[in-house]
Amino acid sequence: MLRFFEILLFSGMFLLSSCGHRDLSEKTVDAAPDISELAVWNEPEIDPQEAQPSIWDITKRHNSFSTFSLLIEVAGLDETLESSRQITVLAPTEEAFRSLGEGSLIELLKEDNRWILEELLLSHVIPDVHLSDDLRDGETRPTLSGRRLVISRDAGLKLSNATVTTSDIAASNGIVHVVDQVILPE
Repeated sequence: MLRFFEILLFSGMFLLSSCGHRDLSEKTVDAAPDISELAVWNEPEIDPQEAQPSIWDITKRHNSFSTFSLLIEVAGLDETLESSRQITVLAPTEEAFRSLGEGSLIELLKEDNRWILEELLLSHVIPDVHLSDDLRDGETRPTLSGRRLVISRDAGLKLSNATVTTSDIAASNGIVHVVDQVILPE
C-alpha cells in the first residue's frame, strides 16, 4: 500500500511540474546546482559533528535531484547511497528526467518494471571514488548495474551519453557528479 502512495505521489508531482508557466527570469533548480548550493551540512537537521553529508543527504535535499532521489527511494536503493561504502554517483537533474518523456517515468514505476528501474538507477553508481581528474579519455568504468561507462573528454567530461555539468561534490561516502542526461541501460 505504501508503494501505491509513493507512486501516486510521484505521478502527481511529475504532472504538476510539467504543467503551468514558468518565469524564466527566476532562478530555476533544473540546471546543475552550484557546489555552494549543495553545502547542506550547515542545515540544523544535520548533526554538527558530521563533517559532510552522505550522497543520499545531498541528493534528497536538493531540488535539482527530486526525481532521482524519489526513484532511488521507490526502488529501495537509498541505503546504497547512505551506506559507508565509498562510491561515485552520477546524479541526473530534473531536466534530464523530463527529457525522457512523461510516459517513461510512469512505465518505470510499474511493479513489473522494478528490475528495469533498479538497473537504470544502478547505472548511475560507480564503485569507489572517482574524481573528475581521475577519469581519463577512452577509459571505461563499471557501474553497480554491471554496465561499463565510456569516458570521453572531447567536449567536457562525458560518461557514455551524459555530460558532467558539476563535478566533484564531496560527500562522507564518496563523490557526486551532476549529469545532464539519464544514463539508460543498454
